[in-house]
Amino acid sequence: IYLRLKLLIKLYFFLKHIGFDSQLIFCSFEFFNFKKQFKMKKLLILLLVPLFAMSQTNPNREYWQTNKWTAKKGMNTEFESGVAKKTQKFNNTKETSFATYQIITGADQGKYMRVMGNRKAADFDGENTAEMAYWMKNVMPYTEKNDGNVRWWRMKGLGQNWNNDMPPARFVKMTTYNLKRGKSSGFFRFWRNNVKLQKSLGYSGVSGVFMLQSGGQAFQVMEVEAYNSHAEGKGSIKNSDINYVEEYNKMFGWRSHRNDQAAYDAAIEQWGISIETAELKPEMSSKLK
Repeated sequence: IYLRLKLLIKLYFFLKHIGFDSQLIFCSFEFFNFKKQFKMKKLLILLLVPLFAMSQTNPNREYWQTNKWTAKKGMNTEFESGVAKKTQKFNNTKETSFATYQIITGADQGKYMRVMGNRKAADFDGENTAEMAYWMKNVMPYTEKNDGNVRWWRMKGLGQNWNNDMPPARFVKMTTYNLKRGKSSGFFRFWRNNVKLQKSLGYSGVSGVFMLQSGGQAFQVMEVEAYNSHAEGKGSIKNSDINYVEEYNKMFGWRSHRNDQAAYDAAIEQWGISIETAELKPEMSSKLK
């Protein structure tokens, strides 16, 4: 028991060192079944729970927050004007910036999505009362409802060509995955391998991957693909004539694509993928130089 516990401790800190998050490591450890060794399982849980709890307020993460808003019927113009003026007045620096998108596909079509990005944990400790008062006076009268804040942290090693210094893209495609508890390792293995291969093939698309922190269903992952033209698309690899599956198997081993794809699919809840697209509302977004 002692040796297994020691091994798991070493494995935990190794995974942390190469960039894994405590929450994902904890989920992956569910793979180990210690039903016949209850004491060992209990010790493992006691060891990991404090680390898991600390991961919820990790000061080194990059946080993002989204909130969807619905304007009152017939008051979209007033709502947009109020948000634009508030943004210009209070959100005109990199540290306070917001981007505003409008959902253009799916059940939430027509809603406005406010995005607060690239924040530190400490940024959520304060509250600008003047900013809130302005919003309540100049925006809320034209608001039907909002869906509530949803907080995410960006998984930096799983995106492609993401650059926080770039201006917001005109369009974003958001794909949300609801993962099964204890199955995330298969999902992220296939994802990491695809990112590695695509980078080696010169993929030009821009994407970020985010894990839910608070405000929604646990074990939820969202990929955001940013692009500026439907005609140009979201990106491509340099040589479009290659056989992608063959290249994957060359890099990761014989039949690895088939096996990894199967584990990836099995990690996602039934009907656990949702996709929507949004378009930037520049006048309602921060204008940074």
